[in-house]
Amino acid sequence: MSIWRRMTNRLSSLLRGRHLVRILAPVVVLLLVAGCSRGLRQESWPGMIAVGDTLYAANLEQVQALNAQTGKVYWGFPTTVDPKVGPFYSAPVLAPDVGANGLLLIAGYTDHTVYALSLGASTTEVPDVLWQFSGAGSQYVGTGTVASNLFIIGNGDGKVYALHLEDGTEAWTFSTGDRVWGTPVVIDNTVYVASLDHHVYALDLQTGAKQWELKTTGSVATTPVVVGGDLWFGDFSSTLYKVDRATGEVVYTFKADNWLWATPIVRDNILYFADVGGSVYALDTATDSLVWSAPVSIGDSVHGRPALNPDGSLLFVAGYEKGQIHVIDTATGTLQSWGKPIENPGRLPGDLVTDGQLLYTQPILVAARVQAFDMATGDLVWSTPEPSQ
Repeated sequence: MSIWRRMTNRLSSLLRGRHLVRILAPVVVLLLVAGCSRGLRQESWPGMIAVGDTLYAANLEQVQALNAQTGKVYWGFPTTVDPKVGPFYSAPVLAPDVGANGLLLIAGYTDHTVYALSLGASTTEVPDVLWQFSGAGSQYVGTGTVASNLFIIGNGDGKVYALHLEDGTEAWTFSTGDRVWGTPVVIDNTVYVASLDHHVYALDLQTGAKQWELKTTGSVATTPVVVGGDLWFGDFSSTLYKVDRATGEVVYTFKADNWLWATPIVRDNILYFADVGGSVYALDTATDSLVWSAPVSIGDSVHGRPALNPDGSLLFVAGYEKGQIHVIDTATGTLQSWGKPIENPGRLPGDLVTDGQLLYTQPILVAARVQAFDMATGDLVWSTPEPSQ
């Protein structure tokens, strides 16, 4: 299949370092199943957000609203599954101050379309489509962000689109040299966005004009994390960057064991990040020094963003291939016992999401689409659809 050769060659050129075959295989399989294997269930990196007692989940064929405590599905968009519309991989984005009850922004993979759903007074109400934007040239994989009455999102056509929230018309576009899979980050009047073209860009929020660009040694699929006056992000050359967000100058770099896909998470100036080889790190962003004497190995690859419990004492990391959650004591860097292994858990490519009490996952290649675990005990609280369905 020609797309297999193209994807393999493309990723082989992006990835450098050890364990190439072991790391490359699961990524290529996901891309193939997501994009070119007709007749197979499409799978990729599903995303969701927790808003109060509601989960909004890009649940492949539909975007769904679920009760966060029980997993009950309130509604799905589209109301009837349409292969010409789905699947949905990009996590929904809420614009709470637009319209009477807020807008939910979702982006489709197959139909290359952004939809603005006008939410009802109750979460259970099926929303109406306020507007849709079909001007992009390729698939939406990454998630967008809302700022200054704009919805800003990257696309597989290599462009960043800024859309007016009231009607979906274009405010501006910016072209990179390759696909944009990470989420744009807005601080003050600047948009920071990474591209697979080996660059990170700083753009003016109102006009999209480029303020600076930084060339990296590998493609960047992650979302930059802001800590004070700096941006932190990793690339496919296994390099973690600390960049002055005002100037685009590299302040510090760290070489991980393998390439960096997952977006880091930060708390109290400690940056937690993982490479696809399964090494998990804690780095003090004030001193640019590692907190633990050595990275923690979970024995599985990591593709999704980790999560922290409310007091920051435990770090939760999803193992992709084995589909298990691993828990690390952030003070000591030691693995903790948590819950019971799930039989046939599927795989966990996406970011972990939490509301402080429950930890939510979106497994793939199994019947379950969304699962909720008690953060304290690791017990499975609910799964949807139920195993019997």
